[in-house]
Amino acid sequence: MSETGILEGRAGVVTGGSRGLGRAIAEAFTAAGAQVAILDTAGAQDAAAEIGGATLGLTGDVTDAPGIERAFGEVAQQFGRFDFLVNNAGIRAQAPFAEHPLDVWKRTLDVNLTGSFLCAQTAIALMLPRGGGSIVNLASIAGAIALKERAAYNASKGGVIALTQSIAAEMSSSGIRCNAIAPGIVETPLSAPYFRDERMIAAITANTPLGRWGQPHEIAAPAIFLCSPAAEFVHGHTLFVDGGWMAFKGY
Repeated sequence: MSETGILEGRAGVVTGGSRGLGRAIAEAFTAAGAQVAILDTAGAQDAAAEIGGATLGLTGDVTDAPGIERAFGEVAQQFGRFDFLVNNAGIRAQAPFAEHPLDVWKRTLDVNLTGSFLCAQTAIALMLPRGGGSIVNLASIAGAIALKERAAYNASKGGVIALTQSIAAEMSSSGIRCNAIAPGIVETPLSAPYFRDERMIAAITANTPLGRWGQPHEIAAPAIFLCSPAAEFVHGHTLFVDGGWMAFKGY
């Protein structure tokens, strides 16, 4: 099997796939031969049309359990199978801890952590009859080290890492693998404010041994690997894709 067709015949969902990392992952999976459904609160149909191929766009919120069940069921029905889930949908807010709004805290954990939980549960129910599948959760370096004024985001991504291990521990005998990718600083719409702040640019380049921030395609490639036959013995792992940040230091 060629690298470009490494996901040939597989089908699944990328949440938050209309832009940023999710869009790059959806594009890369399609190029690798997969049938991809993009689930997002807005822009999913337009993104699917632009990507082309067998891509499907669905509007939905990862915190809406009945909506997720309907959407994932539609994916399985339309594609005839359900092999992978990439839990990419996420939000981030910045505030000093002592002033962090409770509603922002709750919404961040709902989307980033509970959303991953709900989508994984729903995907597993569709994967079990097929005898296997792969789940990739998007964590962050912020799940392992504290980034200032990001308490909710830090906590949610730390939870994603623990959730990944929990799923892996319980699904091992089912043929369903679960892993996480923890990106460093990557240039996306979510991180756009970083690149307008000279102090942040200096901090990123100083603390990343490779001396630069990442690009979305550099996260998409590991996601393909983790959902491919090449990763059949990779399970319960969090892959830090950060230019060496965690091997060096944070800020």
